[in-house]
Amino acid sequence: MVRNLNKILLIFLLFFGITYAETITLAVLSSGKPVEEYKRYKNLSKYLSKELDIPVEIVIVGKVKELFQLYEDKHVDISITCPVVYFELKDRKNIEAAAVIKINGKIKESGVIVVRKDSNIKTIQDLRDKKLTLGSSICASNCVMPLYVLSKEGITYRDIPDLWSSGSDRAAILAVIAGIADAAGVKEESALQFKDKGIRILTKSPYVPRYVVNVSKDLPPELYKKIVNVFYNLKDEETLKRLKIDGFEKPPKDLFDILKDYKSILKRYPMLQ
Repeated sequence: MVRNLNKILLIFLLFFGITYAETITLAVLSSGKPVEEYKRYKNLSKYLSKELDIPVEIVIVGKVKELFQLYEDKHVDISITCPVVYFELKDRKNIEAAAVIKINGKIKESGVIVVRKDSNIKTIQDLRDKKLTLGSSICASNCVMPLYVLSKEGITYRDIPDLWSSGSDRAAILAVIAGIADAAGVKEESALQFKDKGIRILTKSPYVPRYVVNVSKDLPPELYKKIVNVFYNLKDEETLKRLKIDGFEKPPKDLFDILKDYKSILKRYPMLQ
């Protein structure tokens, strides 16, 4: 009897493993250019499909709330997000930060606060009573880290009552150029794209991880391991060129330490919630 039950259980597990892996869903949290990102990451989904011998469906998600909803409505096997969203997902789902993306030789990036080149704002303290917008309402380098810099300077939400998220770095920077905002918190690499268009960097935050590859721990262990190894072993130059990245690496143990208290930082600026 026990032997028969074990046999049935084994068949069930084998069947579950096969049907579960009929299609893998890869969700990418957009940084503001969904069409471009779809074209880029479509190359990754094709590569993964070939290496895993399983179709990989790609979904570009515009907002964090939409990503959370996607996890609820449809099983997401892999997602690429900023590190703060990784923490948020980990609170809700059985996922692991399996890899980080390297770009231009770095797995970290900095947040910056930019102002117009002709602005009379010279120091962080000059931001008091000014209008500040952010590239995101939750992500690391274009939200949490600019706020981290403000909090270290003792500037609270009472000092900057007009604070909002523009939804993307581009929109935040354009708000500064147009005079709608006095300053913007964005990724350093986003600011550098506009360095000759009338803005200057006021201050830079400590470095934080770039993009995180989150893989579901609900996947069969062998499939999880295979997916992770495919990311680490992606060396195909043409695919990497199309993705505009150097590759994927295993996250160092202390990589996320500076962001562990991100919730306390966000709570200091409740108008963003």
